Amino acid sequence: MIPRRLLPLLLLTPAAAAQEPPASFIELVPTEGRAAVRLNARQVVRVARLDGATVLDTTAYVQQRSSEGLELVIRRLQGAGLRLVALTDLNGSRTYLALDRIVLVRPSEERHAAGARAAIVVAGLRFATDVAVRETVAEAMAAIAAAQ
Repeated sequence: MIPRRLLPLLLLTPAAAAQEPPASFIELVPTEGRAAVRLNARQVVRVARLDGATVLDTTAYVQQRSSEGLELVIRRLQGAGLRLVALTDLNGSRTYLALDRIVLVRPSEERHAAGARAAIVVAGLRFATDVAVRETVAEAMAAIAAAQ
């Protein structure tokens, strides 16, 4: 017998699953020069440039590196339905965060490097829980609102 308090949860579960969009894969060329990989665009958390490569963090805590240009990858991800917000990392470069994975926007803490004005907590990052950016909290929120 199912307890009465669990019934509402059971009724909501199929509806929530039905609202999740289907997987949408893009092709990426890895930095190692191997054959292209297929990446579910809807599982990307963050995209940025690092050490000459485009780096994609995913919800599976796996980081995929690509030799392709950042803007080219961003256009393909957006074409596949991923909603992204562009912010500025501490090196002055663009970093893109998936809107649906942003959990919290707060002022930067002392543990962040100089120049950080806001920290964005993002679900699914591999090496950290947040991304420090040069924008203030108000500027980051304005960028998020504009990207929606």
